Amino acid sequence: MKMTHFSSTPRAVFLRLVSLGVLLYTLWSQITCYPNELKGNCTLCGYNYDEFQCWETRVGQEMYKLTMFDLLITVAVFLLVEFPRRLVVDNCSCKPVQWVGRQEFVVPSNVLGLVYGQTVVWVGALFCPLLPAINTLKFVILFYCKKITLFQNCRPALRTFRSTTSTFFFLVVLLFGWGLATVVLIYSLSEIRPSYGCGPFHSSSTMWSTVPDSFNNLSNVTQEFLFFVGSQAFSIPLFALAIVVMCYVVALATVYGRSIALLKAQLKLESRDKQFLIKQIESLTRQAHIPTHHAGVQD
Repeated sequence: MKMTHFSSTPRAVFLRLVSLGVLLYTLWSQITCYPNELKGNCTLCGYNYDEFQCWETRVGQEMYKLTMFDLLITVAVFLLVEFPRRLVVDNCSCKPVQWVGRQEFVVPSNVLGLVYGQTVVWVGALFCPLLPAINTLKFVILFYCKKITLFQNCRPALRTFRSTTSTFFFLVVLLFGWGLATVVLIYSLSEIRPSYGCGPFHSSSTMWSTVPDSFNNLSNVTQEFLFFVGSQAFSIPLFALAIVVMCYVVALATVYGRSIALLKAQLKLESRDKQFLIKQIESLTRQAHIPTHHAGVQD
């Protein structure tokens, strides 16, 4: 039972991320008419104008649907599964029900659910600018729902959560989601033709082409300053300064680490001294009571 929860968590989160990747691949194949690239207006417009007159809006809508669907599923599970299960377990004394018990609150699965929601926001932030704000509100609602279900509906975990063993896996999943979102955004910015019918980039060949066009429209002083910032004369001293600052921070962290280790050792010694003094006080107290007791017996 313990291993089932932990082993199913990686499979569940990777299944959700893979399903997101399949959705993005499906949208890409429909927008670009892949593999039938000569179909319809794909050759003339650079994308499937017949079905997606504004493909950016379609991608943003799909990411918005995923965000809201995730919220609705979580609230529905809270109201229709976890809360009734707690009522049945508390009010029914049957052995099968008591053997099942309340639901266990699994920390890794809940953390990885947040990673999935963050990945959806990374992918859809370009196409739905309000998606980060919506996701923030969703996380606030989920926080209070999780808090209520943790204290009211769940039982303590049978297996103690160890952050040291799960932190690496969390970072790997977060890196995987960030890589997926980065690939999607870079390809959308540099390869797919923006929609002719909507958006601020309808007159550009690609979204990225607006960057050099805007750069060329800047004044000569600004262009020279930006060229200087991107030159070796600026980047090499900046890199050297960053190395010096990093070495200083590492040295400072090492000194603080040694100080913390010394303080911990000192606390251990002080606790041992306190235990020794308590034992000495107890022994002296016993020795003081024994003569008094003998004197009372002789009298």
